[in-house]
Amino acid sequence: MSNSLFNFVVALPAEAKPLIAHFGLKRTQPDGEFPIYQNGSISLVRSGVGKEAAANATRFLLCNCNQRKGIIWINLGIAGHATREIGELILAEYTIDELSQQQWKISYPLDSPCKLETLTTLSQPEFNYTRSGMFDMEAAGFLSALKGNGYCLKIISDNSRQPGHGIKAKWVSRLISKQLNKIDQLMSQLSNQT
Repeated sequence: MSNSLFNFVVALPAEAKPLIAHFGLKRTQPDGEFPIYQNGSISLVRSGVGKEAAANATRFLLCNCNQRKGIIWINLGIAGHATREIGELILAEYTIDELSQQQWKISYPLDSPCKLETLTTLSQPEFNYTRSGMFDMEAAGFLSALKGNGYCLKIISDNSRQPGHGIKAKWVSRLISKQLNKIDQLMSQLSNQT
């Protein structure tokens, strides 16, 4: 994993916090709209909520980091799903921008530690759980900024049995913390694939 550079784009401080602690990341710029944290071969930018914010933060990290070949970009965050269990770690095999209907298909290692699912990026939060697949608000912005050259890794935070009204930051951080070993496994597999 040390030969690759991983760039994470996350929306929320609660999503970033476990990754910052796990990888020993330190903030590298004193201020700015999009905080950047780095340590060795890993960088992370916090975008805020929404497709446009994710696209802008991704471009900001592209412009402000020392980039090299073999970069692996990961959009990590929470997502809703009608039936999947809370806390499941899922890779987006297909990502769809609901507004523009643009689509991206991403290929993964055959022995991925995560299940694969379709992900739809929405413009507004949704709590009726009638659609199939996962849904979030950032992935399409992230992928559009990278021309599809990134991975979307989502942790199920809400479903039809446990709707997403009033999700708390500490709970989001706990969901992500519980998946850090699988995130490490996936990073190793992606690193070996490039």
